[in-house]
Order: sequence, then structure tokens, then C-alpha cells
Amino acid sequence: MRLFRLAPSSAPRWAAVLLAALAASASGQQQPPAAEPAPGAAKAGDAQSAPTPSPDEPRCGWCKTTGKVPFSLSPKFAVESDHGDHWKVDFCSEAAGSENMGLDWEPCQRCKSPTLKAAAVAQYEQLRTAKDAWLVEARKLDKTSQVESPICHVRSTHFWFATDYPKVNTEDKKSYKTHEMAHLYVRRMEALYERFQQMFGIADTQNMRNVHFIFIFEKQSQAFRAAPVYTGLSVENAVSVKRSGGTNKDSVIVGWWDKGETPKDQDMHRHQIHNMLHQLTAIYYDFTWFEPGEMGLSPPWLNDKYGWLDEGLAHWFEIDFDKKARTYCFREQDSTATWGGDDWRNNVYKAVLAGDQPAFSDVSAKPSQSLSPKEHQFAWSWVDYLMAQDRAAMGKALRLCKEEKASRDILKEVWNINLLTFEQDWAAWVEDRYAPTAKR
Repeated sequence: MRLFRLAPSSAPRWAAVLLAALAASASGQQQPPAAEPAPGAAKAGDAQSAPTPSPDEPRCGWCKTTGKVPFSLSPKFAVESDHGDHWKVDFCSEAAGSENMGLDWEPCQRCKSPTLKAAAVAQYEQLRTAKDAWLVEARKLDKTSQVESPICHVRSTHFWFATDYPKVNTEDKKSYKTHEMAHLYVRRMEALYERFQQMFGIADTQNMRNVHFIFIFEKQSQAFRAAPVYTGLSVENAVSVKRSGGTNKDSVIVGWWDKGETPKDQDMHRHQIHNMLHQLTAIYYDFTWFEPGEMGLSPPWLNDKYGWLDEGLAHWFEIDFDKKARTYCFREQDSTATWGGDDWRNNVYKAVLAGDQPAFSDVSAKPSQSLSPKEHQFAWSWVDYLMAQDRAAMGKALRLCKEEKASRDILKEVWNINLLTFEQDWAAWVEDRYAPTAKR
């Protein structure tokens, strides 16, 4: 699967300006006045957070003295309450543009308590103002891409997902139309985000960016218009393109649903897992790691100096998802080239038995875009081996990459592996773990 990446520093200035306008409400540059309370948190209508009426004001039976009455919400907006332990849905264009903004309450028009009524009206208008402002920014993408019908935008704690794709059918035989699909992908990406950070001991405070933009269009022509604006690259010869996040650049993926490359929802899900692994490893960079005047790895993404780890780890998450890896990041490599069959374990196993494996010292010196299809598979296998030794240690390895440690030194410091014996030990492990008789 064809995928391009662009260094933040090479994006045109005007592209950065336009993206900044779209991302303003999401990146903290111009935070909306207010967002909906996090699911599970105390809401303004709850007893513990409701304003108190003046002693001389009567109680209201219409709203039970809360200033709010229930609103009959369409079942389609149940997804607006999607949340996890560390994320929630902040905005949704479908909800924001609906009759009651996707809220399950409205101000009590008959309220007998002027204090409570005023407080409810003020909160309602504050929410309306925030949602309207966010929706105006979101529609800039619609205008840029010249879509035939409005794009569905969903903004969660860590993602801004936008799509106009009409419907997907998932592996569990469920159908999701555009609005439901957008929320589905937000849930998936938030789950990936949390798994990545928990697996490697990473906190939001150690990231240069904590919001990632993913735009998936139905047609290539729409992505063709949007991609140069938001990434500085074209999707003319790719399914998706992306720009890594940085201190002054947003993390952005722009793509289209090419049925030849991603025929099923499962394929698109896997593709976005691969994409996001690159984005997540790129923004993992904490300035407190360095002494004043030190910068570390610059630019801070892995693909230039640690291509084997950059691609190997992204493929590891792909294969861990559904035992397949079909996304390649390239600029110069032949997109039609392949090596072996779809079963990467079997390919590597046979090559090791035949003594046909590339040298780690050679592959580890290459940037991601220079890796051949065969080298992609061995990069994955080396990462697979290291993850089997100590999965959590990969977080430390990523940090050492940002400190520009050599790959051989990372192996030694993180996993206590000597480069002189690494390939021999790895090959023995492959013969044992990848054998056709081994349990998978």
C-alpha cells in the first residue's frame, strides 16, 4: 500500500497557515470558550454542580429546580457520549448542526427560578457559541476539498477525524454510515493511542502534539485538493500522505478510500494503525530530556536515521492487529515490488533457513524510504524479537533514538544485546518461533 510522508519543515508556509486556522480550536491556540462536560463527569444539571436559587425564589416543578428539562434526543446521537478513561468526544459536526446540538437537555422555559433559568440559558448559549465557532473552522476542509455533501467531523481528546465516506461494513457484519463510521474510527484511534502510551510508558506531557488530524475522503479528487494544503504532498500516486507533528506543526494524515488498496474496512483500519504509529513515534519528544542548548534528534521523527525501527514497529502493530502488513512508506521505492507471500513469518523463516537474510548493520543504516520490501519484513522481525524480549523497554529505546544514540548502543542499553551476537540469537529465535509447527 502506497503511503508518503513529509517532514514538517518542508511544508509550504501557506499550508501551515491554513492548517493552523482549521486546527485552532483543537490545538489550544484558540480554545473554544467551553466544550461539553466529559462523560461521567458532573454536568451542570446535576445536583452537585447546579447553581443554587436565591432563598426568596420559588422552586420549579417543571425542571425539578435545575433550570433544565430533558430533550428527546435522536438515538443517532448516543455516540456523542463515547469516551474512555482518558478521552471523550468534544465536538461532532452532525450533533453541532442538529436541532439541539446533540444535547439531552435544554433550558427550562417555564422555570420559576430566574437564577437557575439564567444560568441554564447562559451555559446553553456558551455551548452554542463554541460549537458554531468550531463548525465554521471544520467547514474550511469541506470548502478546500470541494466535497459534494458536508463532511462529518468528530473531534475527541486526541483526534480530529473527518470523512465523507458513505458506509462501511465491518468484520463483525455491522454497517456504519458516515456519522457512525467517524465515531467508530475515533474510538479505534483513541484505543490505539492509549495502548501505545501504556505499553511504552509514555505520557501526554512527553509529546509535542496530542491531537492528530485524520481526513479520509471517498474520492481521490477530494484528497487531491486537500492533501497539498494540509501536508504539502500530493496523493496522485498514493493512498494517503501525512505530515509529522512538531512544535509548530500539526500531525496530519490525508487519504482517500482506494478500493483497490483497501477493499474492506479491516484494510483501512490496519492502514491507519500503521500511519498512526509513525505519527505517535514522531511526536514523542520531551524537551526536559536535554540540557540547555541541546536538541537531540532533529527532525524528531525516526524515518531518517532509524528506518528499521520506524517501519518495523509500525508493521508490528499491523501484524498484531490481524496478522497482515500491507502498508509501505516510500518515496523512491518501486511500489509494485514485493518479496515472498502475505505470511511474513513464513517468508523470514525460509530466508533464515536458507541463509538469505540481510545484515542488520546494513539495513539499520538506511532511512525508511530506502528500505526494500524484503528489508521491511526483516525490520519487522527484528522488532518482533525485541518486543518478545521486553515489550515495555521499547519506550526507552524510542527515547534513546531521540537522544541520537546509535542502534547498536540502543540494543545494548535497553535489551542488553550485543550487536556481535544479535543476528545469531535472533536467527535461532526465528527458527523456533516462526516454524510452521510453532504456536501463533
